[in-house]
Amino acid sequence: MKYLLDSNTVSEIYNSSSINHHHVISKLLSLREEDEIFISVLTLYEFEYAFANSPDNKKLAIKSTIEQMKQDFTVLALSVLGSVVFGELKKHFKDLQSISNENLKKHTVDLIIASTSLENNTTLVSADKIFKSIYFIDTKLVFEDWTK
Repeated sequence: MKYLLDSNTVSEIYNSSSINHHHVISKLLSLREEDEIFISVLTLYEFEYAFANSPDNKKLAIKSTIEQMKQDFTVLALSVLGSVVFGELKKHFKDLQSISNENLKKHTVDLIIASTSLENNTTLVSADKIFKSIYFIDTKLVFEDWTK
């Protein structure tokens, strides 16, 4: 199987003091050798923002985590095909949720992550509840929450 880890799942992996760290690590360790694990380039974007926005005493640890992520996982880039999936998904999400364009902007990254997962035929691993709503738009989206 192929898995795409969302940023919250990646955070759980590298934060050993997190309440869900052991659940996520246990699931990772239970995967088969032939399973593939990916992160989105957007996860790197989010971690780089955390680095830029963090106090000096946390920067080294965050930068170390970013470098480790690049070693541990294959990074999926955004693509032209993914943009087509995203456009359709975002339009249907807006219609289904009946939300304003302003509120819709808050979900853009999650919709891009879902589009990337759909395009690459991966199981999306996230604790974010939004993916249940996205599933009702496109039932090909497969997602799991490894924090439970």
